[in-house]
Amino acid sequence: MFKIPKIENEQFYIDLCMKSMHEFAAKEKDNVQRRYSKVQSYAKKSKEETNLNKRKDLELEKIRHLNSRIEIQLKKLIKSFPNFKKIDEIYLKLINTSDTKVKEIEDALQRLLWITNTIDELTKNTEFKIKKTKTDQTIGFLMKKYLGRVNSYYRKNKSFFLILRNASRFMNSLPSFQDMYTVSIAGFPNVGKSTLMKKMTGSNVEIQNYPFTTKGLMFGYLNYKTERSIQLIDTPGLLGRSKENEIEQRAQIVIQGYCSEIIFVIDLTEECGFNIEQQIKLLKQTQNLNKPILIYFSKKDLYNEETEEIEKDTQNKFKKFKTFEDSEKLKEHLLSSYSNNLKSFDPKKIGLIK
Repeated sequence: MFKIPKIENEQFYIDLCMKSMHEFAAKEKDNVQRRYSKVQSYAKKSKEETNLNKRKDLELEKIRHLNSRIEIQLKKLIKSFPNFKKIDEIYLKLINTSDTKVKEIEDALQRLLWITNTIDELTKNTEFKIKKTKTDQTIGFLMKKYLGRVNSYYRKNKSFFLILRNASRFMNSLPSFQDMYTVSIAGFPNVGKSTLMKKMTGSNVEIQNYPFTTKGLMFGYLNYKTERSIQLIDTPGLLGRSKENEIEQRAQIVIQGYCSEIIFVIDLTEECGFNIEQQIKLLKQTQNLNKPILIYFSKKDLYNEETEEIEKDTQNKFKKFKTFEDSEKLKEHLLSSYSNNLKSFDPKKIGLIK
């Protein structure tokens, strides 16, 4: 989704500009010398005055060059971040689950602009003073003071570079969603969500680096006829706690804001480490998302007579939901529903992430 270039620490950028200035000065010194050599025979000035003017010209060119490099550099950094007013609301919510909130990022970008403007004003003031000075010693003092202040503007604002570095890493890890009908596969960890995804999609699965799990976020696609038509997202395990961690918050954001339908996976064998009561409670909480829900009972091959009875009892409790225990039948249902709703489906009505 986002392709923000790597953000370095503040010292990297100021060192880069200083190096550019010194390289420029080495070349410009010869240019200044040639300019004064051409007019020297006509000028009625002392050698001391000529040398002073040469020094002035060289130092003025140096600070102008440095100011220009800083402006280009920092504005390039600012432009590498998107306009947050034009970003889909779902992405804003996801970014706000990270350590660097959108407001902090915007403040940091404004701070870079402030550094640019402040150094520009400092450069103009220093130019004026250098032009008016009458001694070589004063020029040296003004340059030392100028470069010291420029360095300090970077050094004192290093926290803002750190904010942008952390923000870029997180934002670059966010996935790109395709604009198509999307179904979330939800439930507790280890209930069989990934297995269901692979059964229905076969090799048509993609793993995107995403700050949900260490393995990334799993995407699967179902084809209607020959075209990709339904996007399946294996969301991280939802734990249903009153206070969700960042990973759970992000899963909720994707499900609530982007997905049109939910497949809720239940492991009646309890091999996932969560008992049936906990899973039923989470299912009831998932209903609050106001999305159509399909129930899939996983690990059917591990059922015994008791598990079979529990399944029947669960089906009776949730008669309003369609239930499945066969991945192929679930796949057929999704494709059939998609086919039936093909004419009436309007992607614009979904909270699409673009």
